Amino acid sequence: MKLILILIAAPVILACAVAIYARLTPIDADRFTSTPGPDVVGVHKMPGGAKYVLPLSDLPKDTVAKLLDIVRQTPRTTEVATDTGNSFVTRSRGFGFPDVTRIWLEDDNLHIHAHLVIGKSDLGVNRDRVGQWNETLRGSLR
Repeated sequence: MKLILILIAAPVILACAVAIYARLTPIDADRFTSTPGPDVVGVHKMPGGAKYVLPLSDLPKDTVAKLLDIVRQTPRTTEVATDTGNSFVTRSRGFGFPDVTRIWLEDDNLHIHAHLVIGKSDLGVNRDRVGQWNETLRGSLR
């Protein structure tokens, strides 16, 4: 009976510890102000994230405002105040692993960079999230 309790309790305790770690680990402040590459127009898959670089000339003038509204409505997403661009933290369901998204304008391009904070792989979650924002944005601009 003790063995069964230990086999049940150990994974529960481990899961709780992981969730607490994910939620309480501080996020490096540089992640909210950095402007990582690549800077070439296109969709760039990266380990643990993705970056979209979209030319402003291909987008209507109110694109950035509409994109920020879409991002702000994303579940489990909070905005982080910065002096440059816009930064957001989106947490995963359950454990609450944080992903940081940076949105800024540079060289006549809109940059959207989404990347995990903890771990090495996000299983494509950031790429999918930014892709969904892009689809929603393009649908709202029609």
